[in-house]
Amino acid sequence: MEEYTHEQIHYEQDTGMLLNVFGHASTFTAKHWHNGFEIIYVLSGQMTVNTNSTDHIIKSGGFAVINCKSIHAACNKGYCRYLLLQIPYDKIVRSIPDIDTSIISCICKSGEEATGKYADIRLTLNKLEALFESEHNSGYLLKLNSLVYELLYHLVVNFKIKANPELKKKTDRNIQRLGIVLQYVRQHYSERISLSYAASMVALNKEYFSRFFRKYIGMTFMDYVFSVRLEHAHYDILNTDYTINEIANRCGFENNYKLFVRKFREQYGCNPAEKRRQAEKTG
Repeated sequence: MEEYTHEQIHYEQDTGMLLNVFGHASTFTAKHWHNGFEIIYVLSGQMTVNTNSTDHIIKSGGFAVINCKSIHAACNKGYCRYLLLQIPYDKIVRSIPDIDTSIISCICKSGEEATGKYADIRLTLNKLEALFESEHNSGYLLKLNSLVYELLYHLVVNFKIKANPELKKKTDRNIQRLGIVLQYVRQHYSERISLSYAASMVALNKEYFSRFFRKYIGMTFMDYVFSVRLEHAHYDILNTDYTINEIANRCGFENNYKLFVRKFREQYGCNPAEKRRQAEKTG
């Protein structure tokens, strides 16, 4: 069976990784996983990072390390500027051969908490930010790689814990299986998607699939579908000239405008028209 992940990361061709600094007034990324490390470092504002169904509010100076095949989501409702570093699995496993039976447990919720063993991580992340913002000269790749290996070193020495190998293997296998469904929703969010069809994709009956999905994703299947649709609707509201009704139809809420508005308000704290007016004022 072909393997899928929810989020296919396009690593930068020259670095083999993804390093960037973003600033968003409001954003939401639905639950997903990928086969590599992701490090989120909040430079200003705050962001809620959900890992394995637990919310962590990360404030300025704080950071979260997300493990390979760890289901996660992120959102912020006010302005947040953050550094994002994604390191592919093949680079990690060369440096951490036992990564498949280990977990990196490293979440620091604010700059005030970044003391002791967290201080080295924050210092390296500050260096990565400064490097990214600097002119990328002929030594950029060498410096980038040296800082990434420095970061991995601190994570391994201070934050690596042994996982139950059988339990981790089972969990990874089940998440990999769910990836088929997550990827399908990501690709077909604008279409009608039923629970029965999703269950059939992984050869499970509807009732068992519902429990299986909720156990690993932390929400019902249809709530997950709505979250993906809302992520795309939010982008269209901020970046296109489509009417709100057109966006609702484009994002899978066809003929159910009231449901769209209600779900959008639950996710973003305002209705779609208010979100567009907010964006126009700040833009």
